Amino acid sequence: MTTRDVRPVRKRRAYAARVPAAQRRTQLLDAALTLVATLGHQAVTMDAVADRAGVTKPVIYGQFTSRAELLAALLRREQEQALAQLRAILPADAAPVEPPALFARLFTGFLETVRRAPDRWRCIVFPLPDMPAEFHAARDRARELVLGRVEELIRRTPAADRAGADPELAAHTVVTLFEMAARLMLADPARFGPERFLAAVNAALAGLPGR
Repeated sequence: MTTRDVRPVRKRRAYAARVPAAQRRTQLLDAALTLVATLGHQAVTMDAVADRAGVTKPVIYGQFTSRAELLAALLRREQEQALAQLRAILPADAAPVEPPALFARLFTGFLETVRRAPDRWRCIVFPLPDMPAEFHAARDRARELVLGRVEELIRRTPAADRAGADPELAAHTVVTLFEMAARLMLADPARFGPERFLAAVNAALAGLPGR
């Protein structure tokens, strides 16, 4: 064999295995969500999503025609799933609820939800300055829905009939407390777990007059 016969061996490009379209779409949206949560909205480019998901750009364009379409799909999915998770932990019946049981259920359910989907809730409870306006608007709408539901629940508690009770202000306090707890847990999950928050809430409720 002469030196002229020796040619460099080309590396074959790795192609993503074929998967069902719905599964691929989920994979790409998950990759985009991780980028948003860890690096910010501007980090979500088609190249970055492809690299994160381990696919080629044509695979992404087979699902989304543009970056804007991908981000819009991500927003819709995260908003729908976040609201579904919240509805799952909020009581749906009209029966009166006792404050201790209500707080215990909501705190435990919410923080477990955050722990199961940290990237989703990091985008919701942490301020991300590079988020586009539609992301902030969607988050604000979801927050208003939750505030209204929590206020409704508080009005069903026996304490709501006491003089001076302010269910609207109480709802804002509860939601703000939940957001603070989520931020602490996401920032340091080993230090701030659901059990610690629940113990603190139970201790505070036990110290209220009349208990």
